[in-house]
Amino acid sequence: DYAYTMDGGPVGELEYESFNAAQVIYKIKGKSVHTGTAKGKMINASLVAVELSSMFPKDEVPEKTEGYEGFYFLEKISSNCEDAELRYILRDHDKEKFLDKKKFSEEIAKKINKKYGKDIVEVFIEDQYYNMGEIIKDHMYIVEIAKKAMENLKINPIIKPIRGGTDGSKISFMGLPTPNIFAGGENFHGKYEFVALESMIKATDVIIEIIKLTEKEELKK
Repeated sequence: DYAYTMDGGPVGELEYESFNAAQVIYKIKGKSVHTGTAKGKMINASLVAVELSSMFPKDEVPEKTEGYEGFYFLEKISSNCEDAELRYILRDHDKEKFLDKKKFSEEIAKKINKKYGKDIVEVFIEDQYYNMGEIIKDHMYIVEIAKKAMENLKINPIIKPIRGGTDGSKISFMGLPTPNIFAGGENFHGKYEFVALESMIKATDVIIEIIKLTEKEELKK
C-alpha cells in the first residue's frame, strides 16, 4: 500500500525527501536585582539569551540556505531580566548532520552554564518528524508512477527535496510510504501566499492519472 499527499508548490513538483526536524526550547533563569546595586549580583536573562543565540552558526539559517542545506531557526524569543525563553527549530535532510545539530544545541547550553558557574539554562529537545526518503527509497516505483502520470499529462516533473515536511513525513514511518505532489501553492507561510485554481485542477488530474496507471498495473497481475 502507498499514498500521496497534495501539499507541494508549483505545478510539477514531486518530492519524496523531507527534512529531519526537531524543536529546541531554552529556558533561562536570571537573577533580578535593583539596578543601583546590581554589580556582581545581577544575571540578566535577556542578555544571556542574546549571548546564547550568538553562539549559533550565523550562516546556517533559513535565509542563507537552500537545497539539501540544513539550518537553525530562532522561531520565538521572550525575555525579561528574571526569565527568558528561546524556541528554535532544527532542520536537516542528512540524519548524521541532524544529530550533530541536536548535540550542538545541547553543548552551547552547557557552555553557558559553565561560564556562569550554575545551571541557569535548561534545554529541551523534541523530535518532530524525520526524512521520509529513508522509507520511500525502498519503494521508488511509487515515485515513478507519479512521474509517469505527470508526463502523460504533459507536465514536467520537478523532483527535489522538500525544505520542510508533510504529513507523509510521519505517515511513511507508520508503514505507508507517502510521497508528495504539487498543489500549486506559492509563497507558503507568508502574507502573500496564494494558489491558482488552474494548478489545483492539474494536481487533481495527476491523482486521477495515478489511479488509472495503478489500475492498469493491477490488471496485468
